[in-house]
Amino acid sequence: MSTSRIVFVALSALLLFWGVGAYNRLVSLRSAVTAAWAPIDAQLRRRQALAFDLATALAELPAMSDEVGRSTLQTVVAATRQAQAAADHAQVRPSSAGAIQSLGLAEQVLDGALRPLRVLIGARAGLLDEPPIAERVQALLHGLQEADEQISFTRRVFKEAVASFNAAVHELPTRLVASAFGFRPAAPLQGASPERGPDSQLVSSFGDRR
Repeated sequence: MSTSRIVFVALSALLLFWGVGAYNRLVSLRSAVTAAWAPIDAQLRRRQALAFDLATALAELPAMSDEVGRSTLQTVVAATRQAQAAADHAQVRPSSAGAIQSLGLAEQVLDGALRPLRVLIGARAGLLDEPPIAERVQALLHGLQEADEQISFTRRVFKEAVASFNAAVHELPTRLVASAFGFRPAAPLQGASPERGPDSQLVSSFGDRR
Protein backbone atom coordinates (compact mmCIF):
# COMPACT_ATOMS: atom_id res chain seq x y z
CA MET A 1 0.00 0.00 0.00
CA SER A 2 1.42 3.36 -0.99
CA THR A 3 2.19 6.08 1.51
CA SER A 4 -0.45 8.39 0.04
CA ARG A 5 -3.09 5.69 0.36
CA ILE A 6 -2.10 5.03 3.96
CA VAL A 7 -2.40 8.75 4.72
CA PHE A 8 -5.79 8.86 3.00
CA VAL A 9 -7.08 5.88 4.98
CA ALA A 10 -5.76 7.34 8.23
CA LEU A 11 -7.38 10.72 7.57
CA SER A 12 -10.65 9.05 6.58
CA ALA A 13 -10.63 7.04 9.81
CA LEU A 14 -9.95 10.17 11.86
CA LEU A 15 -12.74 12.02 10.08
CA LEU A 16 -15.12 9.11 10.70
CA PHE A 17 -14.26 8.92 14.39
CA TRP A 18 -14.65 12.68 14.72
CA GLY A 19 -17.99 12.59 12.90
CA VAL A 20 -19.30 9.83 15.16
CA GLY A 21 -18.12 11.72 18.22
CA ALA A 22 -19.74 14.97 17.04
CA TYR A 23 -23.00 13.17 16.26
CA ASN A 24 -23.08 11.46 19.66
CA ARG A 25 -22.40 14.80 21.36
CA LEU A 26 -25.32 16.42 19.54
CA VAL A 27 -27.60 13.51 20.46
CA SER A 28 -26.52 13.76 24.10
CA LEU A 29 -27.12 17.52 24.25
CA ARG A 30 -30.51 17.15 22.58
CA SER A 31 -31.41 14.47 25.11
CA ALA A 32 -30.45 16.90 27.87
CA VAL A 33 -32.90 19.41 26.40
CA THR A 34 -35.64 16.78 26.47
CA ALA A 35 -34.79 15.82 30.06
CA ALA A 36 -34.80 19.47 31.16
CA TRP A 37 -38.24 19.90 29.60
CA ALA A 38 -39.96 17.22 31.69
CA PRO A 39 -40.15 19.19 34.98
CA ILE A 40 -41.20 22.44 33.30
CA ASP A 41 -43.87 20.56 31.34
CA ALA A 42 -45.24 19.16 34.61
CA GLN A 43 -45.43 22.62 36.20
CA LEU A 44 -47.00 24.20 33.12
CA ARG A 45 -49.71 21.55 33.10
CA ARG A 46 -50.26 22.03 36.83
CA ARG A 47 -50.62 25.77 36.29
CA GLN A 48 -53.03 25.27 33.40
CA ALA A 49 -55.17 22.90 35.48
CA LEU A 50 -55.20 25.35 38.39
CA ALA A 51 -56.25 28.21 36.11
CA PHE A 52 -59.09 26.11 34.71
CA ASP A 53 -60.20 25.03 38.20
CA LEU A 54 -60.08 28.65 39.40
CA ALA A 55 -62.32 29.79 36.56
CA THR A 56 -64.70 26.89 37.24
CA ALA A 57 -64.89 27.66 40.96
CA LEU A 58 -65.51 31.36 40.39
CA ALA A 59 -68.25 30.61 37.84
CA GLU A 60 -70.37 29.30 40.75
CA LEU A 61 -70.35 32.67 42.51
CA PRO A 62 -73.13 35.24 42.00
CA ALA A 63 -70.50 37.99 42.15
CA MET A 64 -69.07 36.74 38.84
CA SER A 65 -72.40 36.29 37.06
CA ASP A 66 -72.43 39.70 35.35
CA GLU A 67 -71.21 40.24 31.79
CA VAL A 68 -67.70 41.31 32.83
CA GLY A 69 -67.29 38.34 35.15
CA ARG A 70 -68.57 35.79 32.65
CA SER A 71 -66.48 37.22 29.82
CA THR A 72 -63.35 37.19 31.98
CA LEU A 73 -63.89 33.58 33.03
CA GLN A 74 -64.62 32.46 29.47
CA THR A 75 -61.41 34.08 28.30
CA VAL A 76 -59.42 32.21 30.95
CA VAL A 77 -61.00 28.88 30.00
CA ALA A 78 -60.32 29.44 26.28
CA ALA A 79 -56.71 30.50 26.96
CA THR A 80 -56.19 27.48 29.20
CA ARG A 81 -57.35 25.09 26.50
CA GLN A 82 -55.11 26.78 23.97
CA ALA A 83 -52.12 26.49 26.31
CA GLN A 84 -52.90 22.82 26.98
CA ALA A 85 -52.98 22.06 23.25
CA ALA A 86 -49.67 23.86 22.74
CA ALA A 87 -48.16 21.94 25.68
CA ASP A 88 -49.25 18.64 24.11
CA HIS A 89 -47.47 19.61 20.89
CA ALA A 90 -44.31 20.75 22.69
CA GLN A 91 -44.17 17.58 24.79
CA VAL A 92 -43.61 15.48 21.66
CA ARG A 93 -40.59 17.51 20.51
CA PRO A 94 -39.29 19.91 23.16
CA SER A 95 -36.19 20.51 21.03
CA SER A 96 -38.39 21.96 18.27
CA ALA A 97 -38.04 25.74 18.33
CA GLY A 98 -41.41 26.20 16.64
CA ALA A 99 -43.28 24.09 19.18
CA ILE A 100 -41.71 25.87 22.16
CA GLN A 101 -42.25 29.31 20.67
CA SER A 102 -45.92 28.49 20.01
CA LEU A 103 -46.28 27.32 23.62
CA GLY A 104 -44.65 30.53 24.84
CA LEU A 105 -47.19 32.59 22.90
CA ALA A 106 -50.05 30.49 24.27
CA GLU A 107 -48.78 30.98 27.81
CA GLN A 108 -48.56 34.72 27.24
CA VAL A 109 -52.22 34.65 26.20
CA LEU A 110 -53.04 32.75 29.40
CA ASP A 111 -51.07 35.28 31.46
CA GLY A 112 -53.05 38.05 29.80
CA ALA A 113 -56.32 36.29 30.63
CA LEU A 114 -55.39 35.68 34.27
CA ARG A 115 -54.34 39.26 34.91
CA PRO A 116 -57.82 40.84 34.77
CA LEU A 117 -59.21 37.85 36.66
CA ARG A 118 -56.83 38.57 39.51
CA VAL A 119 -58.00 42.18 39.48
CA LEU A 120 -61.64 41.11 39.75
CA ILE A 121 -60.87 38.67 42.57
CA GLY A 122 -59.17 41.42 44.54
CA ALA A 123 -61.85 44.02 43.81
CA ARG A 124 -65.09 42.09 44.40
CA ALA A 125 -65.88 41.67 48.08
CA GLY A 126 -68.86 39.48 47.18
CA LEU A 127 -66.48 36.66 46.42
CA LEU A 128 -66.00 36.22 50.16
CA ASP A 129 -69.70 35.72 50.92
CA GLU A 130 -69.40 31.97 50.27
CA PRO A 131 -66.73 30.63 52.69
CA PRO A 132 -66.25 27.20 51.06
CA ILE A 133 -65.74 28.77 47.64
CA ALA A 134 -63.54 31.49 49.10
CA GLU A 135 -61.31 28.86 50.68
CA ARG A 136 -61.18 26.99 47.38
CA VAL A 137 -60.20 30.17 45.52
CA GLN A 138 -57.52 30.91 48.11
CA ALA A 139 -56.05 27.42 47.72
CA LEU A 140 -56.03 27.72 43.92
CA LEU A 141 -54.34 31.12 44.04
CA HIS A 142 -51.73 29.69 46.39
CA GLY A 143 -51.19 26.79 43.99
CA LEU A 144 -50.76 29.18 41.06
CA GLN A 145 -48.20 31.13 43.03
CA GLU A 146 -46.22 27.96 43.77
CA ALA A 147 -46.44 26.80 40.15
CA ASP A 148 -45.16 30.18 38.92
CA GLU A 149 -42.16 29.93 41.24
CA GLN A 150 -41.36 26.41 40.05
CA ILE A 151 -41.75 27.42 36.41
CA SER A 152 -39.31 30.27 36.92
CA PHE A 153 -36.68 27.84 38.24
CA THR A 154 -37.24 25.02 35.75
CA ARG A 155 -37.30 27.48 32.85
CA ARG A 156 -33.76 28.59 33.73
CA VAL A 157 -32.57 24.96 33.71
CA PHE A 158 -34.21 24.38 30.33
CA LYS A 159 -32.71 27.60 28.98
CA GLU A 160 -29.22 26.45 29.97
CA ALA A 161 -29.72 23.07 28.24
CA VAL A 162 -30.98 24.82 25.11
CA ALA A 163 -27.99 27.19 25.12
CA SER A 164 -25.52 24.29 25.31
CA PHE A 165 -27.26 22.42 22.49
CA ASN A 166 -27.48 25.50 20.26
CA ALA A 167 -23.82 26.30 20.82
CA ALA A 168 -22.89 22.84 19.53
CA VAL A 169 -25.24 23.14 16.55
CA HIS A 170 -23.72 26.45 15.47
CA GLU A 171 -20.04 25.84 16.12
CA LEU A 172 -17.70 24.74 13.35
CA PRO A 173 -16.98 22.07 12.29
CA THR A 174 -19.80 20.39 14.28
CA ARG A 175 -22.27 22.50 12.31
CA LEU A 176 -21.52 20.28 9.29
CA VAL A 177 -22.69 17.17 11.15
CA ALA A 178 -25.71 19.02 12.55
CA SER A 179 -26.75 20.11 9.07
CA ALA A 180 -26.20 16.67 7.57
CA PHE A 181 -28.33 14.89 10.19
CA GLY A 182 -31.07 17.49 10.63
CA PHE A 183 -30.16 18.94 14.02
CA ARG A 184 -31.87 22.32 14.29
CA PRO A 185 -31.45 24.99 16.99
CA ALA A 186 -33.86 24.72 19.92
CA ALA A 187 -35.56 27.64 21.65
CA PRO A 188 -35.96 28.65 25.31
CA LEU A 189 -39.45 29.08 26.71
CA GLN A 190 -40.58 32.68 26.91
CA GLY A 191 -43.50 34.23 28.74
CA ALA A 192 -44.49 31.16 30.77
CA SER A 193 -45.25 32.88 34.06
CA PRO A 194 -46.57 36.31 35.08
CA GLU A 195 -44.85 38.90 37.20
CA ARG A 196 -44.39 37.88 40.81
CA GLY A 197 -46.61 39.32 43.43
CA PRO A 198 -50.36 39.45 42.62
CA ASP A 199 -51.25 35.96 43.80
CA SER A 200 -49.35 36.24 47.06
CA GLN A 201 -51.06 39.59 47.75
CA LEU A 202 -54.48 38.12 46.97
CA VAL A 203 -53.90 35.10 49.19
CA SER A 204 -52.86 37.40 52.01
CA SER A 205 -55.92 39.57 51.43
CA PHE A 206 -58.22 36.58 51.57
CA GLY A 207 -56.64 35.47 54.83
CA ASP A 208 -57.01 38.89 56.41
CA ARG A 209 -60.70 39.20 55.48
CA ARG A 210 -61.86 35.74 56.55
